[in-house]
Amino acid sequence: MTGANDGLTRRGFLAAGSAAALSALVSAKAGAAAARRGARRRYAIVGTGIRGSSMWGASVLRGHGDAVELAGLCDVNRLRAEVVKKHLGATCPVFTDFDRMCDETKPELLAVTTVDSAHAGYIVRGLERGMDVITEKPMVTDEAQCRAVLEAERRSGRRLVVGFNYRFARKHVTIKEALMSGAIGTVTSIDFNWYLDVRHGADYFRRWHRLREKSGSLLVHKATHHFDLVNWWIDSGPAEVSAYGSLRHYGGSSPFRHTNCRGCPHREKCPFFWDITRDRGSMELYVGCESEDGYLRDGCVFREDVDTFDTMNLAVRYANGVQMSYSLNACMPFEGYRIAFNGTRGRLEVRDHERQPWKPESETEIFLTRNFGERESVAIPPASGGHGGGDEVLRALVFAPTPVPDHLRLPDALAGARSCLTGIAARRSIDERRAVRIDELVPGT
Repeated sequence: MTGANDGLTRRGFLAAGSAAALSALVSAKAGAAAARRGARRRYAIVGTGIRGSSMWGASVLRGHGDAVELAGLCDVNRLRAEVVKKHLGATCPVFTDFDRMCDETKPELLAVTTVDSAHAGYIVRGLERGMDVITEKPMVTDEAQCRAVLEAERRSGRRLVVGFNYRFARKHVTIKEALMSGAIGTVTSIDFNWYLDVRHGADYFRRWHRLREKSGSLLVHKATHHFDLVNWWIDSGPAEVSAYGSLRHYGGSSPFRHTNCRGCPHREKCPFFWDITRDRGSMELYVGCESEDGYLRDGCVFREDVDTFDTMNLAVRYANGVQMSYSLNACMPFEGYRIAFNGTRGRLEVRDHERQPWKPESETEIFLTRNFGERESVAIPPASGGHGGGDEVLRALVFAPTPVPDHLRLPDALAGARSCLTGIAARRSIDERRAVRIDELVPGT
């Protein structure tokens, strides 16, 4: 196959090679990695909410227990840490003081899975203590934290990995490799729309994510995934951001509200009522631990302290000249995204529904249209597991690494910075009503 189809041939080759690499990676035995190192690494987790207890807790111990031993669990809520310890079947000690945990258990590897605004502090302290660190996204919530983390990584010489599991979903690797193939030429612009539904999207407004001081807003907490994907897909970083944002659906938009869903006098007429008592895991992990810190997992989405946006639109200019229009809406009837890459030789379009009120319940479609050519469908290799198969690939890269193509390497601190800074710049643009350059926040990123 030659001529106009050269790009498709290379794309097929790349997809086949990466599919094999990802399959080999997921099936790799953690014991082999441990044998190469000679011993299991001492592993600690700070933050024992759902991500710490599942993604970086139970799943790690179940799939990679031969590579690590759990040395300690730390959380500001001791009751929650004790619940997680029991669920994991762990024998390690539990702490509320991070430095004491480090002094007594001497971990070599740290997972940071706390409230977003606390990530940076634990990352810096972990690196400075000589640990390699894995952090949940977002890496940071403001530019000062970003500068501190980048400097700590340089100074310590240790490794920081940002948990961008979404990169490794088979559908997203397929998009990356279609772009790498050159089938649409040089990317010039991107149209990107992300939809959070009335279940998942609303859930952010029940929790601590509703507060900008803790989450940095959904432009940082949630959209950091999306901005990382774009940075990775086009192999560049943001240069300037202009944005609009507002709170239209949640917070003070309702004529009624309560502190939380349990005991709410409006439960019969509120479409967002959530009965947490039917979720045994949430009852144990959160409700059973409320006496320690007063955190309400089933908070009212209409509380007047909500100050994060639910409706956002951005224009982003990238260092390589690509332009992107992006929107994020958190009160939609379905969940997923649409993205299109416009290139000098054609257009790559993606429609993804992760959850929808029609059948099939989830689907992803990718179409390639060349200039002066026909539209064709791009096949996506099958995948299973959380986040389109990306969860286990990320864990395997961390705990049982095997050789992979360059574009499948672990996201580092620079990737974490560039993704966060897109959202941080957007937030500032909304607040100050102006375009914001990335280099005025953190030069050199």
